[in-house]
Amino acid sequence: MTVRPTRLGPRFVATLALGALLLLPSSRALAGGATLLGPTPYLSVANSPFLTDINAGHVYVETFECGTITVPGVTPSTGQVIPPGFAGLVDSVDADDGVIDGSGLNGHSFFSGSGATGITFTFDQTTLGAFPTEAGIVWTDGGGTTTFEAFDSLGASLGTIGPVAIADGSNAGTTAEDRFFGVQFAGGISAIKISNTSGGIEVDHLQYGLYPSAVALPCGVASPTPTVAGIATPTPTATTVAATPTTTPTSQPTTGAVVPTLSFPMLALLGLALAGAAVWVIRRL
Repeated sequence: MTVRPTRLGPRFVATLALGALLLLPSSRALAGGATLLGPTPYLSVANSPFLTDINAGHVYVETFECGTITVPGVTPSTGQVIPPGFAGLVDSVDADDGVIDGSGLNGHSFFSGSGATGITFTFDQTTLGAFPTEAGIVWTDGGGTTTFEAFDSLGASLGTIGPVAIADGSNAGTTAEDRFFGVQFAGGISAIKISNTSGGIEVDHLQYGLYPSAVALPCGVASPTPTVAGIATPTPTATTVAATPTTTPTSQPTTGAVVPTLSFPMLALLGLALAGAAVWVIRRL
């Protein structure tokens, strides 16, 4: 039996290239059409892109000012809430001490000693009734470059922002470097992750929704329980925060930079498409 060698002609190469080009754009669509937000300057909750929903009482905002996590349905992978004076320094969101003055030394933040490992905040669908459709975190301190990533309801990546160079090299509570990173995705967000390449990492103002009732209560009061969508329940009145502009530093990183990623299902589809194209071309040789 004579075996004819397979010839990798121009049509074969062209078909493979076309299949890859057709699938790459679709990977982002199947990743969910998520909108990634940031990094944008953040000095107070008034700078949140979710401000309208926060004022409407549909988004939880965890400022960590109670010294612990008080919002329901979220678990950090590592880290702890740190108070003013922690290890001599702390870097809270500027307005958390009652005044915007360029210092975050007098508030609380959430800290982990390994910025490279990062912190993943995972949302509990059972407790919340549904995964949030928008979520964000404020990066306040760390070294090197910073990266944010979000994940859909199945744990597949919705994309990343960064790495971006926003660190100012100071550990003295400076706030001009503080940046908001977030995501909006109607299909549900199971987790968000933030990391930086050097030193520890500090974050603040974790926020997520949408829920019919998502107003955090004062310190010392038990965490609120979310209401499941579709059940008529009175919504507590939220404290309205007015939007205030912030000054954007000269070296502002690109906003909304997204690096699409291929999930395992997409890689499988890509492999099948390429294999099918190869079989079709070989049969025609």
